[in-house]
Amino acid sequence: MYCEVVPESLPSLPPDVGLTWRALTVDDVPAWFHLKKTIEDHDDAVERTAEHELTTLFTGSWRDPERDFIGGFDEHGRMRAWARTEFRPADEGTPAPILLGGVHPADRGRGIGRALLAWSEARARQQLVAAGSTGPARLRVFVDEHQATTRSLVERAGYSALRWYVEMRRDLSQPLPKVGVDDVRIELYDRARDEDVRLTHNESFAVDHWGSNPLSSEEWTLSVVDAESFRADWSFVAVDPPSDRVVGYLISGRYEQDWEPQGYTEGWTDLLAVRREYRGRGIAEALLTAAMHAYADAGLEYAGLDVDTENPTGALGLYERLGYVRERSTVMYAKELA
Repeated sequence: MYCEVVPESLPSLPPDVGLTWRALTVDDVPAWFHLKKTIEDHDDAVERTAEHELTTLFTGSWRDPERDFIGGFDEHGRMRAWARTEFRPADEGTPAPILLGGVHPADRGRGIGRALLAWSEARARQQLVAAGSTGPARLRVFVDEHQATTRSLVERAGYSALRWYVEMRRDLSQPLPKVGVDDVRIELYDRARDEDVRLTHNESFAVDHWGSNPLSSEEWTLSVVDAESFRADWSFVAVDPPSDRVVGYLISGRYEQDWEPQGYTEGWTDLLAVRREYRGRGIAEALLTAAMHAYADAGLEYAGLDVDTENPTGALGLYERLGYVRERSTVMYAKELA
């Protein structure tokens, strides 16, 4: 059992690479952002990071930055490497910490990435035990499909590719369909419906979205509707009129940091779900087309989203029928813990 061999202390990070290692604080965000941008530009990352997104990582009751975040600094105080673990304990589903990190391109090939991965794995095991997890668990690492060197590093550490997530885009200069649904209203997102939408999310994702765990009210607020990227005016809910109940929803975001590297502006669909008993009635299509029209009205060039290629709801086929085309992919690597 992994819980019987949890490390009391974390592995030492290499002292012979000219870096000083310490926990990250919110004061490190500017330096962290500069390093991440350097790495993402060099690696042609599928997704780019905004500085405010890093600041947000220091909030949330489930996070402990002093123990979960680490950075390596050179003699001039410049951050050259980083790692963190992200774990939200949940009452349902398989516990699955995410391991993240990066090394400045000029400092690669010196064993730093390998050491950071080992550190992160040990910290994730500590998190699992601290949360009282005793059953099967899964460690996750997400790698852009085209990053062969990083994929090799992760594979050598005992991780196996488990899921593929493909980004898709839809040219908004092409004719946009208008889809209506009988007996269901499509409305702009209203913050008064936050809790109803959260419950719809948890119910819908728990049934058919692999690896999904419920979101608490705190997590929903912090990570979704209070996020700086969230656009209520591009987001929609599907409402059953007799009960005034939310039966589906679409959450949109504006990620301007991606626009210049990818060469076009884009409205991004972060989340989309329909309650199971309301599926097959065109609600998802209606929500997606409402969002497309909102993006186009805002002067954006494309609609974008990503999807698990093995999603059992048939989402991939739906998106393709609406004119979305496949772009680049991200691979989820996993190490199963018994």
